[in-house]
Amino acid sequence: MRGRSAFGLLSAAVILLTLGPAGLAIAASPDTGSYAPPLREDGATYHGATDTFSGGTYLGQPTDANGCAADGSSISPKGNPQAYRCLPAGATMAQLADGRVLYWDALEGTENIAAGSTDSQGLPVSSVPDGGRLTVNDESRLLSLGSSGARWTKPSPVDGGAHNTSRAEDLPLPPPLAATHYAYNDGSLFCADQVFLGNGEVLTTGGTDYYSEPSFPGTDKGFIELEGIRNTRVFDPTQDAWVQLAPMNHGRWYPSLVTLGDGRVFVASGVTKLIKPVYPSHLQDSGTNVRQTETFDPTRQPAGSWTDNGPGAERSLPLFPRLHLLPDGHVFYDAAGQAFNPAGEAYDELLWNLAASYDPVARTWTDLGVPGAGTPFAGFRGSTFSTALELRPDPSGAYGRASFLTAGGVLFPTPGSYAPVADSRISTVTTSGAGGERLSTVSTRPLGRSRWYSTAVPLPDGTVYAVSGADLDEVVTPGYESPIRRAELFTPTIDHNGGYTGGSWRDAGDQARKRTYHNNAVLLPDGSVLIGGHAPIPSGYGQTQDGMSLPGRPGTNNHHDGSFQVWRPPYFADPNRPVVTGVSSQPGGVVVVHTPDAPSIASVVLVRNTAQTHLVDGDARTVKLPVVGRTAGAVAVALPRSTNALPNGPYLLFADRGAGGDPARDVPGRVVPSTGQQVFVVGTSVPMVAVPSAAAPSVAVPATAATPRIGGVSPGTSRTGSAAGAVLGADGRGDRVRLAPGVPIATRRPRAGEAGALLALAGWALGLGAGAGLVVRRARPRRRAVSLPRAHAGDAPTHSS
Repeated sequence: MRGRSAFGLLSAAVILLTLGPAGLAIAASPDTGSYAPPLREDGATYHGATDTFSGGTYLGQPTDANGCAADGSSISPKGNPQAYRCLPAGATMAQLADGRVLYWDALEGTENIAAGSTDSQGLPVSSVPDGGRLTVNDESRLLSLGSSGARWTKPSPVDGGAHNTSRAEDLPLPPPLAATHYAYNDGSLFCADQVFLGNGEVLTTGGTDYYSEPSFPGTDKGFIELEGIRNTRVFDPTQDAWVQLAPMNHGRWYPSLVTLGDGRVFVASGVTKLIKPVYPSHLQDSGTNVRQTETFDPTRQPAGSWTDNGPGAERSLPLFPRLHLLPDGHVFYDAAGQAFNPAGEAYDELLWNLAASYDPVARTWTDLGVPGAGTPFAGFRGSTFSTALELRPDPSGAYGRASFLTAGGVLFPTPGSYAPVADSRISTVTTSGAGGERLSTVSTRPLGRSRWYSTAVPLPDGTVYAVSGADLDEVVTPGYESPIRRAELFTPTIDHNGGYTGGSWRDAGDQARKRTYHNNAVLLPDGSVLIGGHAPIPSGYGQTQDGMSLPGRPGTNNHHDGSFQVWRPPYFADPNRPVVTGVSSQPGGVVVVHTPDAPSIASVVLVRNTAQTHLVDGDARTVKLPVVGRTAGAVAVALPRSTNALPNGPYLLFADRGAGGDPARDVPGRVVPSTGQQVFVVGTSVPMVAVPSAAAPSVAVPATAATPRIGGVSPGTSRTGSAAGAVLGADGRGDRVRLAPGVPIATRRPRAGEAGALLALAGWALGLGAGAGLVVRRARPRRRAVSLPRAHAGDAPTHSS
């Protein structure tokens, strides 16, 4: 309790200043959307009046209100025989192309660092001296939502299968002070980053090796360390399996990934040792985050290899830097990242205030200035989102600028402002015209409340949904923040050329649960949002203990939350949502969208499938496709000319009805989107769209600049060579891919005399197995979204044992 008192004194003054409406419930209004009841893997019943769960089972045992069960399995940390196993929270979530959601936990095992728990000597446990021993590798899950309810399954291996056996970063301490490592927590998925590869697999890099360094002689205890690992894993949804790929050159904890226009993947930052960043074997890297950047090439052997980008590509960046791909193929750093205190800072962190652009061809960085210069809150923003707004073409059809929304968060690098702000801004990088890239910033109306660590989800109507978070920086004083249940919705304003001029926020109702740190949310195919996550640090860096509630300021939940909740945006209430009955791809970069609502369609948008963790989805993008032709039953839309604007991978296609049914009124927040149709963008220079078959929506998809298929590799083992359906790179005859073994398809724009050969691309549908042909796929009309499960006793979801 002494630790809690110290943290309480530190935060008391700020708490008094931040009392307000963060936790107060209001009745939902017609423009806030609606929330379905929460649901949980253990089948527990949710009681809305008390915000509690009961009646669940996990591992064959009853669960408590937090989804935990007594555990006697062999992976329980030694010295804690009364260990509990808890449902994994959705701290990281990825919307797979087959409709399922892949997710995994964060800080798994911290519920065992609780009041009353002791080590083998009978001493109380606490985060710093016991966290290296009591944490375990985070588990992953697959969640299916359908009309029959929710269903959970476990990937294999459930923890991703990575193990860091290197001791190269250990401090040179003699026994019994030398570091103590543990086999059950040496390759956690926690603090890895992930992106979709072109074929729908999930590339995941980095993560955490927990251990005790130094060890405390004669005890179970030691000073916790979290080491960033070099491991690279890929999740293959066709086998529900994790497979190990070639490792990175540098261990990274909190790195950021971005898919480049040619299908390669860029990684930057992360830290190799969070608590004690001293590296005797490479002292020059001590005291800062990983400056070296790398590029992953899935076509290289061994399957997927990393290349150090050289000294010109080095840059000091915050943990989980907010990175985005620009329409010119460069990578933009938006002067934002994870403000992780008291560790994770760097001696050169003042450089983090400068936005910058990385050129993957020249392998150099260019400073772009300070975002928001001249405003009260210029420069670095920590612990909040930087989300890509809809990429809109100019009147000529060119995609010459990209805009990014940042709102809330804390100011400055370490030590940061502790209290977040409500400030909101849009940073735009113009990539067309003379003079190179240019950065500009416009302020928007502020958030309705100051928010720390809120997750943003771009919606297909051009708006942005922000949910969860807290009123204080939880990483500074964990357990003393107050959760923000009130969500908000941002509607941007645009000029006649499609440029962003500002915008405003409005409330979007209250979610049911208290989600602060490691919260998450993803866009579902029907246009709704799945909310999940919450994996907090034990209170005061001591023991897991819920926060105290004050009048008007609810206390926090200091336990993991393995529940999920679905929010339906306001457009679900519109009875005239358009219906898409089919999608076909035509030569010349044209996509035909079949819809009986064609006369009212203002545009079609491609929204990349969400893959988000720690507020970061570097590949998130919504690309507007302008209408270039129209009939009574279909619209034709034009793709961008370059994969820099539309990189390959899985996307959801939405047709947007113009405001009031007028196709000329393409107004963000006023258009009404259809249900999404799963498609893939293929190509490494010029994009085209492929539509997977209904029978196999995520398999045998085009693999241009993507990993080879596993081809029978056992789950958890390493992939070392190509398999059937492997990638073909650029060969002088245009970019080529294999849809299935023996079926190469050209993906460049047609040259003279080639149009006839490419007509077969219309209505692509990708079958499973060798020799699968190309067939026309026409989806059945759908006027309503798939019904969501109800959290009632009679509707208990099925779950894995």
